[in-house]
Amino acid sequence: MSPTVRRSALIVTAAIVVLVGVAGAWVAHFRVKPPKIHYARPSSALEAQRQDLDYFGRLLALDRSFTPRRRASAEQRLAALEDLPSPLPVPKLQTALMQIIALADNGHSRVDPIRDKGTLWTEPVRITRFAEGFYVMRATAPYRDMLGGRIESIDGAPFDRVLALLETLRGGIEGLRRETAATLIILPDVLYGLGIAADPRISNWTVRSPDGRLVTRTIAAVPLAKREGPPSDERWLSPEPLKRIGDWISYAPASGVLPESLSDYDRHFALFPVAGTCAAAVRLQSIADADGQQIRPFLLSAQAALEKSKPCAIVLDLRGNGGGDYTNTWDFTHALPHLTAGPIYILTDPQTFSAAITTAGFTMNAAGKRVTIVGEPVGDRLAFYSEGQRGCLPDSGICVAFQLARHDYARPCLGWNCFWVDWLFPVRVRTFQPQVLIPRRFSDWNAGHDAAYEWCVSAIKEGRSHSGQAGSYAASARGSDRPRATRDE
Repeated sequence: MSPTVRRSALIVTAAIVVLVGVAGAWVAHFRVKPPKIHYARPSSALEAQRQDLDYFGRLLALDRSFTPRRRASAEQRLAALEDLPSPLPVPKLQTALMQIIALADNGHSRVDPIRDKGTLWTEPVRITRFAEGFYVMRATAPYRDMLGGRIESIDGAPFDRVLALLETLRGGIEGLRRETAATLIILPDVLYGLGIAADPRISNWTVRSPDGRLVTRTIAAVPLAKREGPPSDERWLSPEPLKRIGDWISYAPASGVLPESLSDYDRHFALFPVAGTCAAAVRLQSIADADGQQIRPFLLSAQAALEKSKPCAIVLDLRGNGGGDYTNTWDFTHALPHLTAGPIYILTDPQTFSAAITTAGFTMNAAGKRVTIVGEPVGDRLAFYSEGQRGCLPDSGICVAFQLARHDYARPCLGWNCFWVDWLFPVRVRTFQPQVLIPRRFSDWNAGHDAAYEWCVSAIKEGRSHSGQAGSYAASARGSDRPRATRDE
């Protein structure tokens, strides 16, 4: 081997070693684990709390979403807690820490609700957010007269004040904070921690019933089933029974009609014909396996069915989808433009979050101008931090989700904190704002309408020249076809 060839080989080898080393360091950069806990047994409740606060500060320091100014504010708030002369009740400590991490203004950075000695207490009602307010959609028998009622106050605090306080517990855009509030509002420890309720187990709720009456009830908290987290408010759009709370009573639309888009709602992945049209709808409530249902086999079977009988349009429903693993949907979303010659409508709302937003972006990039986003804005900005870890405080058990990797869907992300997987599964969009903005209204739902979905149906019907076969997909929904278009651009 000549000296020149030997020198070239050494240069190539060195380059490969450097690249492998850099790649390994980059991967390790996103595998930061919570620090190990090394504290002596606390001699008092105050010392235990200060150990918790010290560890919280160490977890907070790992979260890369904070700007210097926001981090300084968070550290100042944390220092004030450390200086307290006596310990806080755990619910009040929890909400204080929620508010501190919310200062990052990053939707993924959060403190999760904790269980009290293994039990998570909830109010025996379930709430859904609508444009007009928060409504009681499910309840146990003693509180059935609250069903369909819009929350007016809790323990005398007007709903606007309750909502404003709940929204301090999560960072990110208003839509996400409001959806989070609809989940947290049923947790008595949160209401007590924020000073809304005077008692951690009992509170007084006033709602305005559908017929205009004010109904006030004293609600006693009940334990949530083991291993069950706070339920999503999106689920209660369907009055269909849920096995684990089968003895609860649902509020059903006054019209007696449940739209096909909201039927069979515990099927997280569904393909069904859009009634009265040549189009198909695909509903994804998660971008990962959920409740024993697997997303990849579903997407493969859905793609095969759509290839066999191509619809004239596709409605991709990503509402209520909190995300998962976006690599699951890359192939399917990039196949969508070839599965129909017509338009693709994407339904979104503030619960369309994380990998669900990425999935919308994949579809937009793959199908271009054929995509129309309909509904409400997604739950995050174009740039955000995720891909994090969780650490739990040694005494209280409060758990913190800290975030490590930056995503930017508007422009190339070049910094050391940028998530390298995005270069393999890229998204480049200018906005996720709906072209057709349709708020989720209780008045529509109560009349048996899914206004955003029905706008898509009307748009599809206006293009009747499209060819296709209706009813050729495995139907997972039922309901009437009653389009009622409402457009607000």
